[in-house]
Amino acid sequence: MAVNLLGLNHGEINSSAALIQDGRLIAGCPEERFNRQKRSKAFPTKSIEFCLEAGNISLSDCNAIAQAWNPGAAWTKFNPTISSGRAGRDQYFYAIPDNLFNICGRQPSDWVKMELAPESGLPPIYYVQHHRSHAANGFFLSPFEEAAILTCDWRGEFECTTFSHGRGINIEVLQTQNVPNSLGMFYATFTEFLGYMPDSDEWKVMALSAFDLDCTEFERRIRETIRLNEDGTFELDQAFYKGAILDQPKTYTNKFVEMFDGREGIPGEEAQEWHCTIAKAMQNVAEDVAVHFLTHLHGQTRCKNVALSGGFFMNSVFNGRVLDKTPFDELYVSFAPADVGNSIGAALYVSHQILGIERQIEFTSSSIGPQFNNTEIESALNRRKIGFKYFKNIENELARLIAKGSIIGILNGSMEFGERALGNRSILADPRNPETKNKINSAIKYREAYRPFAPAVLIDRVSDVFDVAEGFECPFMEKVVPIRADWRERLGAVCHVDGSGRVQTVDTYYNPYFHKIISSFDKLTGVPVLLNTSFNINGEPIVLSPDDAISTFFNSGLDYLALENYLISKSDC
Repeated sequence: MAVNLLGLNHGEINSSAALIQDGRLIAGCPEERFNRQKRSKAFPTKSIEFCLEAGNISLSDCNAIAQAWNPGAAWTKFNPTISSGRAGRDQYFYAIPDNLFNICGRQPSDWVKMELAPESGLPPIYYVQHHRSHAANGFFLSPFEEAAILTCDWRGEFECTTFSHGRGINIEVLQTQNVPNSLGMFYATFTEFLGYMPDSDEWKVMALSAFDLDCTEFERRIRETIRLNEDGTFELDQAFYKGAILDQPKTYTNKFVEMFDGREGIPGEEAQEWHCTIAKAMQNVAEDVAVHFLTHLHGQTRCKNVALSGGFFMNSVFNGRVLDKTPFDELYVSFAPADVGNSIGAALYVSHQILGIERQIEFTSSSIGPQFNNTEIESALNRRKIGFKYFKNIENELARLIAKGSIIGILNGSMEFGERALGNRSILADPRNPETKNKINSAIKYREAYRPFAPAVLIDRVSDVFDVAEGFECPFMEKVVPIRADWRERLGAVCHVDGSGRVQTVDTYYNPYFHKIISSFDKLTGVPVLLNTSFNINGEPIVLSPDDAISTFFNSGLDYLALENYLISKSDC
């Protein structure tokens, strides 16, 4: 009988659920896709229901539930406000262990287990340390039997960085660093300072950092606020950073503002040279800190492979430079390294690290979400009285329309789990015309004009178009790499200001539908690349269902909508 592990990321940014069966990832979904509240922290009820249905099981069939946060991490010292009195009997769950630790000595573990009576119908619940969940997501999804593991984000419990060594089904934590010395918080501080939302809009700052400006002076000032230590850690001067003080506004101090001559970014203002220069300077310093971490980790493990996880490694610009800047030979970043992926990580941690279930070392696609059949699609279209055309080989028709300049929303197969759409819930367009980028940003995505779009390329042509070695793979759009000089003008809609692109390699095995569209486009135009961006408008989650896709289609400037083999045009409606 299968061993079923249900993973949860509840109460954190972008709650989610995932199901592991016999060590293999079967299903998963962020709750935001169901409740349509972007980055929702709601309990992932609908996601759990989907996972159980996908696994053909009930909750009582689960061997364990894993939550990606460990409140027991706070048992490092006695907490008299909870553990001395009794405001409510529910506090026994925390207060009794806290008092007992005063007797036996404080050695809290990386996880806590809650087990109810069998007749409750609930399996044991494991509360897994946040960064152990990140590490498990990074290593256990990777193709590596052994790897160094670096996790890095704003904070999880108290930790913000961990150095680990993964072997087989075990992850050994070598070293940790706690807040306030957090690289994720460092990046978030500058995000807020530039006028954006911290722990949310770091994508925008990363895009701004690509502009070719002299940032030498700002970089010098920023470097004076940090210190790299010989033990592989770093320190932030707390005279400048206060993101760890949760009861005060802003993540930076007045002295921080003075460092930049008294100017602060204003939310909503158009990005100027000042914003770009500071973003570039900060990105350079952040990369140097991350390289400092990785160089130290390589010295600890002597591994040729490295797995990166945690919100900081949504930084695809840095990910594309890791192997050039560090001693490692191979890199893995999962399709969901940020908190949303911790439902997967927590379940994998319990499955392998605690229960000892063998790993299935294989490529794991991000397409583990809901999918919809023809009956469900036709029902949604007929309910809204929307006309459509059915194509047996719709991929050729989509390529033809894209080559003529149309912008098309795609709903096909199982929805992708992470932050990036990879061809199943995507907006596709011709990558050649720079005006296409402007149109999508202004009339479809409703976002800043400077933000770039990703090029999706046939995997066997990637080294022809991009300055990468033959055999290079980037299936999750997780790295930014240089576009070859002779292709930059030809790819005006996906070439960023520095000549780079956040590339996605597409093969026939894992996405034959998307691969065929690109192949057909290549035959028509001689360009084996399409512009690919997530199928949503600004402020909304990626579409999940045909109804979501139809609503987004009519609320945006898209020209066509493809629901599997059904094609909808606004001119026909």
